[in-house]
Amino acid sequence: KEVENVKNSSSLNSTSWTTANLVSSGLMGLCFMVGVPGNIAVILFIVRHFKKDNFTVHLMLNLAAADILCLITLPVWIYNQLYSWSISQLTCKFFTTLVYCSAYSSLITVTMLSLYRCLQIRHPQLWSRMSKRRERALLISGWALALLFSCPGVLTQDITEAESKKSCGRILYSEEYRLTVAILEMLLAFFLPFTIMLTSYCCLHKKVTQGAFRHRQRLTKLVTQIVVTFFIFYAPHHIINLFQIFEILLKSSLPVFSAKLHEIRNSTGDIAGSLTFINSCVNPFLYAVASKTLRQQK
Repeated sequence: KEVENVKNSSSLNSTSWTTANLVSSGLMGLCFMVGVPGNIAVILFIVRHFKKDNFTVHLMLNLAAADILCLITLPVWIYNQLYSWSISQLTCKFFTTLVYCSAYSSLITVTMLSLYRCLQIRHPQLWSRMSKRRERALLISGWALALLFSCPGVLTQDITEAESKKSCGRILYSEEYRLTVAILEMLLAFFLPFTIMLTSYCCLHKKVTQGAFRHRQRLTKLVTQIVVTFFIFYAPHHIINLFQIFEILLKSSLPVFSAKLHEIRNSTGDIAGSLTFINSCVNPFLYAVASKTLRQQK
């Protein structure tokens, strides 16, 4: 069977750290120190200054909560990269579930925010029929969907051992399984939400540039920032995933090229995976800058 560590990390013993290992750990440490207090500050600010019956506010609170849950797991993954895993298998599964579910919830919430804003402007009468109970059901459904999307990652996560170093890593038993998981993650964690965000933005942009909607240009700018930020910090990780897909598909026909892709993926996968956490740190700053606009909008 083939063993692949979490975030596509290469196997290291407890005293041998590569540059990529240290850079990745440094990025995650920075994300933890900046992102956790930043998102806590966002929650406190929203609760104190924003109307509680605003669905946008509920989405912002949900996003900040999801980002916090994702970021608080970072010390565990830093330890996992630098040292041998000395905790139980159950703990490995628990933290994997937490990070996957919260990361997917964050993506789903940002997607819902983009779609909600688009519907508010293009079809305001449609959303006006939504009751508070249905809005709460949407938020709960988002978390349920995030948990469902997390299943491929959680089910393949276990304690692995290589070169006397134990890790909470990914175990993939066949090339077909690796290919399936990689494709599912790219579709669910990148292409699907990004397509919805981009489509919502395009529809929103067309509407706000017309007459009475020109005063909502600042809102269009916020949606643009959300989409661009999402793409910048998630694209590298999924490009590495794309390398894995081509590595598997070309293993027989182009073995040298496939081996090169495998080498690139192993050497850059840690850093690319760590960049996704930066998105959770940037979100509070985006919403802080746009707070005046959001308070003016329903």
